[in-house]
Amino acid sequence: MLWGQSVQQLDSPMGLSPNFGLIARIDNPLESSLPVAARQAHAPPSFHAEATTGGAESPEGQEGVSSQLPEDLPDVEDEFSEDELKEMLFGEEAIQEESQPVEELPESKKWIPSFSYKLGFGYSDNPMYGPYVREESGYLEMESEVFVLRQGSSNALTYLYLFGDGKWFDGLPEYDLTGILMAQAEHTYVTDDSANSFGLRLRHTYYDQAFDFSDLGLPYSMQVQSNKSEVIPHLSHRFSEKITAKIEVSAGSERFDDPSENNSDQQIRVALDWQATEKLNVEAKVSGRAVDYKGRERRDADGALLPDGKLETEKLGLALAMEREFSSPWLNEIGINLKVDKLEDNAGGYYDYERLGASLSYSAKWEKWLLEVDLGWNQFRYDQRTVSSGERFERQGFTNQLMLTRVINENWNAYLKWNREEDQSNSRDYEYFSNFYSIGISWDQ
Repeated sequence: MLWGQSVQQLDSPMGLSPNFGLIARIDNPLESSLPVAARQAHAPPSFHAEATTGGAESPEGQEGVSSQLPEDLPDVEDEFSEDELKEMLFGEEAIQEESQPVEELPESKKWIPSFSYKLGFGYSDNPMYGPYVREESGYLEMESEVFVLRQGSSNALTYLYLFGDGKWFDGLPEYDLTGILMAQAEHTYVTDDSANSFGLRLRHTYYDQAFDFSDLGLPYSMQVQSNKSEVIPHLSHRFSEKITAKIEVSAGSERFDDPSENNSDQQIRVALDWQATEKLNVEAKVSGRAVDYKGRERRDADGALLPDGKLETEKLGLALAMEREFSSPWLNEIGINLKVDKLEDNAGGYYDYERLGASLSYSAKWEKWLLEVDLGWNQFRYDQRTVSSGERFERQGFTNQLMLTRVINENWNAYLKWNREEDQSNSRDYEYFSNFYSIGISWDQ
């Protein structure tokens, strides 16, 4: 496994980049496509005065009078206006009181928080992803999320999002704690006609993971720690009720414990979103990324270090994503993602590759149970890099996740989860597999 590339792929650790900043303008900002907990806040009450012009009970001692009226008498509503009828029934003061406009109080702005937390324990047969050295360990896992939404103008959205995920291993005394922490803040403005939105997102990610580096020709393992800060402006334009274009650019800086891996990167992503039907959504994306390493040395196609210059890489990508909802509990939702990437370096092509990837997600929901299945596959073909046999270097990766959740009550859930990662290659140094099994409980508010 290329640990450098694994770290680089943490740009969206949860996959949570919030829809390239697209936010539909609606009367109540809490009804936007945000986490469910944030949409459960009480909407402001509405007042509606309805005048009753008929159906009043007859005065005592007047029963049956209406049935005795001649059929040729004109309708009462044709002879009297609505205000005249109200004046006879309720008096003149009621008419004057109703005619006065009701002064609407300005809606107070406030922050609406939501929280979630997971706690579980599990076992892994290879938590450091080693191809040769496999150290098994039990672990305690923790995950927490905090989402704070600012309720106010229907044209603006402001939120703060905090995420943390970590594991404590009892079988790895030197590297007992690994995890990821992320903080993200965003402010987005939507025009009155809901056709355009633009905003700014700020993100900082801390990453800490232990790896077995024997696959890189190093006879030891070590802890990889990094801090990455990003500034991400974004905008979108809605062509119709079903088609929206989105663009997002970002500038980031990442710092490692090993200064040679420090880098800066710039990215751009353009997407076209099509809500084909109420239950079918299709999105096509084009992305570009340039990474400038501050200390990593360049390599020739055979892996030999070049005497001068620092490594720079450029990557172009295409992706197509489809999501389809169903009414059957055994087929709640299906998602399909296809992607193609091509990376080139500024040296002899040692890092150059083409990648073809696909993923499938499936969920079933019935009564108090939720089943989620995620399958992923990636095929890497390197342009110049070779292995000991003289063949061009190839590898493919597989990821599987199975999660079963049981609702306990309104706030509590129990879960059972299995994750597996595997790399296959024509180089033994890049072959490994790792399984994680866990069980635990979650709470959200």
